[in-house]
Amino acid sequence: MFLEALIIGIIIGYILKGKLKNLENVKLKYPYLAVGAFAVEFILFSLVRKGMLSRGYLTTSIYIIEYALIFLFIYFNRENKYILIMGLGFLLNALAIFSNGGAMPVSAKAAVTAGLAPSIGSVKASAEGLYVVQNEATRLWLLGDIIPKTYLRHYVISIGDIVAAIGLLIFLVQGMRSKMIN
Repeated sequence: MFLEALIIGIIIGYILKGKLKNLENVKLKYPYLAVGAFAVEFILFSLVRKGMLSRGYLTTSIYIIEYALIFLFIYFNRENKYILIMGLGFLLNALAIFSNGGAMPVSAKAAVTAGLAPSIGSVKASAEGLYVVQNEATRLWLLGDIIPKTYLRHYVISIGDIVAAIGLLIFLVQGMRSKMIN
């Protein structure tokens, strides 16, 4: 989702006569916090996919570190309304994850619609890692991965993903169009 937002943002920026070079003028405080957060997420997901780590207290603790880095970055850059929009998206995802024991709830129906599984039963049988199939005990299910995405790559996204991607897209477009963004 974020790769698509990045590409679309750059395309729209060019259509609106923006320049990629103008992004050099964007003033961000402590960008390494955001880079660090995404590095932590990449490592966490890699370890879980390789079976070297299972969901539990350690993965939840790592998630806490990831989101602490993200929210610190957002706090230090809170003057930028587009960063705040991204932050709202990340907050929605964090609420879904932490209210469900450190796992993002996923709609089995959305997973089937997205073409990730042949049947709802197979989604339940294959739930693993940092995701859990939504059920009657799921908290804040509306904030989970409930929207099937079937173009380019098939997967299921959340409202938080959409909000964060919109923030990124607008941030890029505005950054490309202006000489300076705080």
